[in-house]
Amino acid sequence: LADASETQNRGGLRAQAGLHTAIILALFSDKRVPEDHPHRKYVDGNDLGGWWGNTLDLREDLGEEELGSLLWIYARAPLNEETRRFVEVAAQEALAPLIKQGAAARIDVKAELHSAFNRLDLQVQVYGRDGQRVYSQRFLDLWHQVSRS
Repeated sequence: LADASETQNRGGLRAQAGLHTAIILALFSDKRVPEDHPHRKYVDGNDLGGWWGNTLDLREDLGEEELGSLLWIYARAPLNEETRRFVEVAAQEALAPLIKQGAAARIDVKAELHSAFNRLDLQVQVYGRDGQRVYSQRFLDLWHQVSRS
């Protein structure tokens, strides 16, 4: 819902949720899988994914980078400790541009494997320059959020 104090926010998007929006876009936009990626085997068929905006000319001189993560490919991976570690790395890599852009000073990511429930959760905590935590979110049952089916 829109915040009533934001009179210029007619579309209903909450400007105060900018960091959350950036994190959602970074984690849950599909980044294209490189042909030589060691986990390409988890990709269904020849669809290497990718968000269309990453096909545009990126301005590297302005610090622009491809948006998204490779989290989506791990939805087909076996749910084990190795996959948990790769998910953590993929999430950290996807969120790294927020540090480069100055939106965060530090980002901690922790993937938690719950084998008995066949699920993987992801905890993201973001810290500002003053060391204070400015964002904390647990994404429950990650596979339901990245599944393409």
